[in-house]
Amino acid sequence: MSGDGFAAKRRAEQTPDEPNKHGNTSLFDELREQAGSMLGMAGMFVVTILLAMKIQPFYDRDELRAFGAEGANKAGFILLELIFILIFTAVIIFLARKNLQRFIKWGILGVLMIAMIYTLIPLMGSILLDEIPALEREDTMTEEAYIIYVDENGRDFFYVDDPYSDSATLRYVTNAGENEYWNHTIKDEFGGNSSGTAILSVTEDGVILCEGTQWLLLSESDGSVIDSHGKDCHVGLRYEPTDPSEWESCEGVDGVPQDWRIRYRGLEPIGYYNGSDDGPQVCFDWYREFPESFNGETTRLVRDIGTEHFLIVSDQWAGVVKYPTESTGSGPGDPPIPVETTWELSLTGDDIFTGVTFGALPGQNVTDSPSLVLGTNGGSVTTWDITEDGSVEEGSTMNLDGAVRGLLLADCCSGGSNDLWVIEDEYMRIFMGSNLVEMPRSLKIGGDDPTILLALHNVENEDSEYDDGVLLIEQDGVWSTTQYEVFVQDFTMVSIVSILVSIALIIVLIVRPEWYVINTVGILVGAGTITMLGVSFVPLIIIIFMILAAIYDAWAVYKSKHMLELADTMVGLELPVMLVAPHKGKMQPKSKMNENKNRQFQQSAQIEPIQDGGRLGETMLMGLGDVIFPGLLCISAMTWLPETDGPMGWSGSIWVALGTMVGSLIGYCVLMTYVARGRPQAGLPLLNGGAIIGYIISAAIFIGSAAFSFDISLF
Repeated sequence: MSGDGFAAKRRAEQTPDEPNKHGNTSLFDELREQAGSMLGMAGMFVVTILLAMKIQPFYDRDELRAFGAEGANKAGFILLELIFILIFTAVIIFLARKNLQRFIKWGILGVLMIAMIYTLIPLMGSILLDEIPALEREDTMTEEAYIIYVDENGRDFFYVDDPYSDSATLRYVTNAGENEYWNHTIKDEFGGNSSGTAILSVTEDGVILCEGTQWLLLSESDGSVIDSHGKDCHVGLRYEPTDPSEWESCEGVDGVPQDWRIRYRGLEPIGYYNGSDDGPQVCFDWYREFPESFNGETTRLVRDIGTEHFLIVSDQWAGVVKYPTESTGSGPGDPPIPVETTWELSLTGDDIFTGVTFGALPGQNVTDSPSLVLGTNGGSVTTWDITEDGSVEEGSTMNLDGAVRGLLLADCCSGGSNDLWVIEDEYMRIFMGSNLVEMPRSLKIGGDDPTILLALHNVENEDSEYDDGVLLIEQDGVWSTTQYEVFVQDFTMVSIVSILVSIALIIVLIVRPEWYVINTVGILVGAGTITMLGVSFVPLIIIIFMILAAIYDAWAVYKSKHMLELADTMVGLELPVMLVAPHKGKMQPKSKMNENKNRQFQQSAQIEPIQDGGRLGETMLMGLGDVIFPGLLCISAMTWLPETDGPMGWSGSIWVALGTMVGSLIGYCVLMTYVARGRPQAGLPLLNGGAIIGYIISAAIFIGSAAFSFDISLF
C-alpha cells in the first residue's frame, strides 16, 4: 500500500491506436480540463491526513506504538519496514504473473479490513462512549497546615500544623493525611515558638529539620531527636563518608559524618565538637558559597544524590552540588569559594520556580531512578534525568500557556508508572506515559497562591483492576481533596460495531466497487496506517524513511518500471489501495469497466468524445502510499515535537503538522503539471520532498531547534 508511485491514470473509452486529438493542448488548458479531478484528489488527500490527526490522540500511548517507546528513535526498525514493503511488492508481482490474483485480492482485503478497524474504533468510540466525568474538588476543615516535604511517588508527606503558635507540630503522615506515622513539636533553639519556615531534608540517618535557629536530626521511624546543633540554619544536610576508615571531618575527627547547614547563600560545615553559634567558629577552610540567585530561605526541594552530591532547588536557582570533602586552605578574611556543581540552572528577573517534584518519570516503573521536574511561573515544565554520580541530562520540555503552580509525580491508579500532575493557572492537568499524553480530565483549583503542594493516596477498588485515588491539594495552608475513580471506558461494543462496519464495507466493495466505495475504504485505511506508524517514530526517523522510499519509488517507476505493473494489478483487482477522482464526478459504469478490464491503462492516454457528444471523462488514481508517507510526518510531528504555544490556541506541533501537509500539497501541485501533460511521474519524490520542506520551515517557525534534535540510533 505504500511506495507505489503516483498512479495517475486516465480511463477513456478509446483503444490504444486511436489518434490523439489534443496533442497541441496547452498546459493551462490541460490543468483547467482536469481541475475537477485534481481538486477532488487533493481534497481526499487532505481529508485522509486530517482524519489521521483526529484519531492520533487515541493511539498516542506507549503500549500502542509499533515498537514501544524505546523503538521510536531506532532507525533499524524503519529500515525493516522498508524491507517489508519491498517483499510485499515482490510477492504481489510474483502472484500476478502466476495468475494467482485471487490470493492477492483476499489477502489484501484482510489487511485493509484490519487497517479500517484501527480508524473506526476511535471514531465509533467518540460516538458510542460516554464522556469521562470531570474531577470535583472538596474543601476540608484543615487550615494553617503547610506541606513542606513530599516523598517520591507522592504518598507520604510531612506538614507543619500551626507553624507560628506554641503548638507548632511537624507531622509525618500518609493516606492523604488520614494516618499519622509520628509528630514532633517544633520549638526554637531556646524552647520558644518557632518563627522561621521549617525545611526538611532526608538522609540515611534520619530526617533533618531546620526552622531557622537550630539543626535537628529526627528518627525517621518515630520522630525522636537523635542529634542537634545550636546553629541558625535554613537547610540542614549530613554527609556520610563512603569509607569511614579513610575519612576525617573538617575538625579532623576520624570516621564521623560531616554535618552542614545552609544559611542564605552559605554552605557551612558544622564542627563535631563546636556545633553551636556560641562556640568558636571552625572549619572556615571548608566553607562554600552559592551563586547570587540562590537563597536558602526559599528552598523548595533538597535531596541527596548518591553519596557525594545533593540536589537543591530554591526559587531562582537549582543545582546538583558536590559535598566538600577537603580544605580549600582559605581563611576567615579570604573571598569565599563557590560551591562545586555538576549542573546548575538560574532564573532571572521575575521568573521563579513555582513547581518542583522528584520521582520516576511517566512511562517508567515507579521503582526506576528518580528525575527532577521543574515548573516556572512562565509556563515551562522541564524534566532532568539525574544519575547517582551527579551527572544531569535535560529531558523533555512543555511550554504551557499559563503559570505552573504545582507539580507532582505520582501513580494515579497503582498502574506501576507515575503520572505527571500539573496545576496550570486555575486548572489541574494530568499527563501520562513517556510521551506525556494528557488525560481528558481536568479540575478547577482556583485561588491565587503561586505555589501549590500536592500529595496522592491510592484507594483499593475491588470492582476494578485499578485503584481509586484521593488527591490532596494544599494552598496557603488550606487543604482540599479530590476523590476519584479510574474511569475505564468499555470498548467491547465499540470494537464489535467497528468490526461489523469494516466487514460491511468490504462486502460492498466486492459487490459494487464504485469509486465512492473505493474512496471511503481508502481514506479509512490510509488514516489508520498513517496514525499507527506516525505515532511510532520520531520525525527524523520518518524523514529518513521518506527519503529512502522516494528513491525507491523513482527507481521503480523510471528504471525497473515494476511499480506501474503493480499499479495495474491493483486497478484490475479493483482494490482500494488507491484514491479515485473521476472527471466531474463521473466514472465508467461497471459493465464498461469489465469490457475494458484487459486493456492496458496508459498515463499518456487522451480523452476522446463519445458518440453522444458527452464525455465519459477521465479517472485519476493516486496510490495510498502517496498519501501515507507525507501523513506519517504530520502525525509524527504532532506526537513527538515539544508542546509550544501557537496561533489560534493550537500548539506548535499542530502547526508543524499542518505546515507539513501544506508542503506536500505544494509538491502535489507541481506533480499535477506533469500528470496533466501525460508524462509518467513517480509521486513520492515530489510529495515527500514537499512534506519535508514544509516540516523544516514550519518547525523552524513554531518549535525551533528542538524540532531537529532527536537522539537516534540503529537499534
